[in-house]
Amino acid sequence: MIRNHWVSASLLGLTWMFCGTGLAQSEQEVEASQTTDSATEVDAETDPRIERIEIRGRRWLPETTTAEGSFTLSREFLDNALKGNGNVTDMLLFLPGVQGAEGALSADRQGEIKSQLISVSGAQPWQTSFVLDGLDNNSYLDPGSSRRSVTAINDVQGHPEASFVNHELIGSVTLYDSNVPARFGAFNGGVVDMELRDAQSAPTFTLDYRRSNSGWGSYHYIDDRRYNEDAEAAAQQIDWPREPEFDKESLTFSLSHQLSDRQSLMLSVARTTSTITDISLNKAVQTERESVSTSLSYQLDDMLFDRLRFNLGYSPYSGRHLIKDVLDSEFDLDGGGMRASVGAWNSLWGGQWQAKLAWSQSENSRQAPNVFLPWYRAAGKDWGIDQGSPPFSMQGGYGDLDKTQTSWSATTDFSRELDAQWLGARHSFELGLGVERMLLRRQRPQTSAVYSAPFRDASVQCGGQTLDCIEQSYRMSLDELAAELGGQIDFSNPDHIQAYQDNLLTRGQFMRYRRLYLSEDIEVILNQANAYAEYHFDWPRLQLTLGGRSDYDDFLENLNLAYRTRASWDLFGNDMTRLNAGFNRYYAANLVTYQLREAQRPYLTQYRPISNGEVAGWITSSSAARYRYRFDDVRTPYSDEVSVGINQRLWHNAMLTLRYVQRRGYDQITRGPQEYIDGYTYLYQTNEGSNRHDRVSLSLNQAWQNHSLTFNINYTDNESSAESYDDTVLGVPEDELVVLRRQIEVGDEAGTTYQLMSYDDLTRRQMDFSRPLTANLVWNASWLEAFSSTLSLAYVGEFESVIDTGILYEMSRGDVVCDDCDLQNLTYPLFDEYERPARVSTNARLEYRLGLSKDWSAALNLEINNLFNQRTHLVSPGAAGIEVGREFWLGVNVRW
Repeated sequence: MIRNHWVSASLLGLTWMFCGTGLAQSEQEVEASQTTDSATEVDAETDPRIERIEIRGRRWLPETTTAEGSFTLSREFLDNALKGNGNVTDMLLFLPGVQGAEGALSADRQGEIKSQLISVSGAQPWQTSFVLDGLDNNSYLDPGSSRRSVTAINDVQGHPEASFVNHELIGSVTLYDSNVPARFGAFNGGVVDMELRDAQSAPTFTLDYRRSNSGWGSYHYIDDRRYNEDAEAAAQQIDWPREPEFDKESLTFSLSHQLSDRQSLMLSVARTTSTITDISLNKAVQTERESVSTSLSYQLDDMLFDRLRFNLGYSPYSGRHLIKDVLDSEFDLDGGGMRASVGAWNSLWGGQWQAKLAWSQSENSRQAPNVFLPWYRAAGKDWGIDQGSPPFSMQGGYGDLDKTQTSWSATTDFSRELDAQWLGARHSFELGLGVERMLLRRQRPQTSAVYSAPFRDASVQCGGQTLDCIEQSYRMSLDELAAELGGQIDFSNPDHIQAYQDNLLTRGQFMRYRRLYLSEDIEVILNQANAYAEYHFDWPRLQLTLGGRSDYDDFLENLNLAYRTRASWDLFGNDMTRLNAGFNRYYAANLVTYQLREAQRPYLTQYRPISNGEVAGWITSSSAARYRYRFDDVRTPYSDEVSVGINQRLWHNAMLTLRYVQRRGYDQITRGPQEYIDGYTYLYQTNEGSNRHDRVSLSLNQAWQNHSLTFNINYTDNESSAESYDDTVLGVPEDELVVLRRQIEVGDEAGTTYQLMSYDDLTRRQMDFSRPLTANLVWNASWLEAFSSTLSLAYVGEFESVIDTGILYEMSRGDVVCDDCDLQNLTYPLFDEYERPARVSTNARLEYRLGLSKDWSAALNLEINNLFNQRTHLVSPGAAGIEVGREFWLGVNVRW
C-alpha cells in the first residue's frame, strides 16, 4: 500500500525540465588581489609592507588528472549539492569507490540524523581516516561497534567519527580512495580530509533553515510475517501505522568578520534536530535526537608568523531511544565532543613550515535501565507481540555505560621546492612528524543483569524473589471454578480449557539464567608517534613521487614502515592522455580499543534450580567460561595496494577516467586459541585473517558554460576470510552470539536453517559495503541567473544481505551453563539472510535565488529524495515493515 502526500504531476514535470545545480562556470575562474603600500622593491621576508597575493579557483568537477586518487568538493559544489541531514559524509556517496550503509535507507532511520557510515575501497567504515582541519577526527572507542544495534548489551553503538561535521563548517572536502599521500596514516580504506571555512573567502553572513516531515512523503507498507496460530487474524484487526512519523529541522549560520587588515574571525554553527514517533508494543512513543556542530576560528596574519590560527569546536550529539517492543526500555545515548587547536604557518629556509597543537575529547555513553527480562508471553506478562517461537514479553534495558576519549597531539610539516634541476627534473620534498597521547576510559557505574531461559511452572513459589519470578494466580480459586464447571475441570474439554485460561491472572514462570555485568572503571593510555617523507620528481612529461611513512605505538609496540609511491605520465606530451600508477601500503589505525577490551571485567554466569516448586537462590556457574581478551604479539593489520589508471581529455572540459584498484589485506585480527588460567578463559587474538578488494571504475566528467555532468560506474569484488572462524562457537562469549536464519533448497524442496554464530562472524558474511555493481550520475545546471537545479541517480545491483529481524530465537545451549542443571534453551537475536533486488534511486534539488539588494539575497530550495517513489527492498521476505518512498526537504537561505 502506498500513500502519497502533496506531490503533483506538475512538480514532476518541472523536475525533469530543470535538472542540475548552478555550476555556471566550466573553467577555473582565477581572482588575484594585490595590496602594497609602495611600488618600491621591498624584502618580503623582513619588511612589514608585504605584497600578499591570493589565487582562488572555482572547481566544479571533483576528479583531477594527478596520480593521487583524490576527489575534491569545493564550497560552491557543497552549496549546490543535495544535503540531506547536512553531514559531510552523506554528500560523498556518489563518488567512485564509496559505498554507504544499506540501513541508511530503511524507513525507521529516516528520522535519524547521525552521519552516514561510508566504506572507501572496500574497507569497513571504521577503517577510514577522518581529518578535520588537519587533525584526527576518528573515534577509537570501539569504532567497529557502529555496526551494532543501539541496543547492544555490553557496548554502546559507536561511530567512526569522534564528532559529526556539518557541511556548514567546511570550505572544501577531499576524498582519497587510492594513491594516498604519506602525510595521511592510520587507515585501511580511504581518507576524508575536511578543511574549515576561511574568513577571507566566505560570505560575510549566511543563514539557512531546512525542514523535513514524514507527513510530506510517501511510504510502502509490507507485511509478510508468519504469525502464530490465530495471531494473523488479530493482526488484521489492528490499525497498523502506514508510515514513520518524524519531524526534522536544520538551522545553520556562518559569520565572518575582518577585524583589521591582519585579523579575521569565522564562526559557523549548525543544529539539526529530529522528533521521531516510534511504534512499540502497538503504541506511539515519541523520541528525540539532536546534533550540534560548531567552529570558531580567530586568524592573525603577519604577526610572529605568516599566519596564526586558533580554533575551538563543540559538536555534541544526544538521542532518546527505546528498544522496540520492550516495556520500560527508554534510554539515552550521548556522543560527540569538543576540540581546541592552534596552528602556525611560516616561510622558513626557502620553504613552507607549519605546526599544530591540539586537544580533543569525545564520548560514547548510555543511560538505561539496568535489568533486562525476556518473559514468556502469558497471563500477567502479555504485553509482547505475538510472533516468534515462542513469543516473548520483554522488559527493561542493559544499564549505564560511559566511554570517553581524550587526546593531546602535536604535528609539524615542512615542504620546499629545490632550486637546482637534476636529471632534467624539478625537485621538491615534504616531510613531517607527529606525536599523540590518548586516554580511553570505560565506566559501568552499577552492575546490570541480563536474564534468559524463562520457565513456566503453575506451582512455582518465588520465595520473595519478585524481580525475576512470578507466581501463578487466579481470579477465583480452582475449587470455585471447578464448582462452576460441574464439579471438576476436564482438561480434555475445550470449553473447560478456555474457562481455565480466562481465569488466569498471572501465569507462573521464573528466570533460570542470567549474566551479571559487574561495575567497572577502566583507563588505558596510548602513546604514539609518526614520521613521513616524500620526494617529488617533475619532468616535462612524468611526475614521480617516492615516499614512506613510519608509525609506532606503545600498546602493540610495532614499528610500521609503509611505502607510498605514485607516478603520472603524459603519454603524448599534450596533457590529453595521462597514465597513472601507484604502489602503496596502508597500516590500520591504532588498536587502543583492544587494550580497553583486555582490561574489561568478564560477566558472571548464574543459574538457579527449582525444588518442590520453590525457586532456589542464584548459583554462579563453575563450568560457564569467564572470558578475557589477550592481544599478545599481535601485528598491526595492513593493506598493500596496486592502482593503475588512464585519464583521457575528450573535448572541451570533458575527461574520461578508467581506474583499477587492487587491495590485499594481511594480518587481519581474528579470534585464535583459548587458554584456561585461574578461573578465566583467555581468548587470544591472532593475525590469521586476510581480505581482498578489486575495483574497476569508469567515470566521465563534463563541464559546460552553465551545466556539469559527473557519471561513474563501478564493479567491486570483495572477499574476507579468517581461518579461526569455521562455523564453531567454541570460545565465543554468550553476549556475542546471534542466530542466522537462511532459506535453502534441497532438491525440489525449500527449507530453513538456523545457525548459531558469533556477531563478528556474521559481519564477515555481511555484504553491506560489497555491492558488486554500482553506478552514479549527478547533473548540475544553472538555467537562469536565479534558478538552478540538481538531478542525481544511483543504481545498485542485486546482492546478498543480512538484516536484524528484531526477534529473539531459542537455541539449545544448556551444556555451556552448568553440568548438573536442567537448563536447555537460551535466547539470541535472530538475523535473516536474503538477496536484495537491484534498484535505482533518483533525487533532485531545485533552488530559486532572489536578489534583495546589492549585497543581500534570499533563496528557496526543495530537495526530493526517491523522486519516482520506488521500493528500496529493505523489507525482507517473511518480515513486516515500512519502506521509504518519496521524501522532501524544504529550505530557505539568506546570504550577505
